[in-house]
This record gives sequence, C-alpha cells and structure tokens, in this order.
Amino acid sequence: MNGIKYLADTNCFIYLLDQNPIISPFLSHDWAFSYITEIELLSKKGLTRREDSMIREMLDTCYKINHSQKLSDLAITLKRNNNIKLPDAIIAASSQLLKLPLITADKGFVNIKELDCIILSF
Repeated sequence: MNGIKYLADTNCFIYLLDQNPIISPFLSHDWAFSYITEIELLSKKGLTRREDSMIREMLDTCYKINHSQKLSDLAITLKRNNNIKLPDAIIAASSQLLKLPLITADKGFVNIKELDCIILSF
C-alpha cells in the first residue's frame, strides 16, 4: 500500500480509458480500487477482447481491495445510513477502510458524511 494516494471510483477508469483530461492531475499517483469496480468494468455487455485486455492491464497497475468481513460490515453500515446503491456502498467502504480519499465524478458520494472524496467536475 506504500505510495497509494487515492481510491478510484469506476468512472475514473472509464475516463482513463477514454483519455479524458479530467483525470490527468491524478495520474502521477498510485491508485487503489475496490473489487466491485473490476466487476463493473469487466461485466459491460458487448465488451471486446481488446477492451477486456486493456481494462485488465490497467487494473493490474493498481492495488485491488478484495472482499473481507470488515469491508462488508462497513458497506452494510453505509448502505443502511445513506441512500446509495450497493456498489457505491462497497466503493465508499473500501475508501474508508484504507483511509484514502475517493476520486469520483459521482456527486452522490458527497452526501456520505463519513467519506473523504474528491469530486471531478467538468
């Protein structure tokens, strides 16, 4: 975990794949991601082999947070206390567990008081 500065939401990886400049300021730092991000990215309907390979290569450069009971407990608490989807609760819990700010374009995360997040704005 040494050197990891952010936990990236799924949309950050999509912006990176699309070469969207909004993500550029964060590229000089190492990222972590939640296992649910991997599932979201790789389960996209119609994903080509090339896209699958690109996503896997990109994710291999980051630190993956796998499922654990502690992560589940945090996600459950966040889901109960906030009006968020389950994947968002898992991502927010991953951020909290590692004590890393979450980078995201999803403004819904700002409503989670316990979460340190950086909202990307266009």
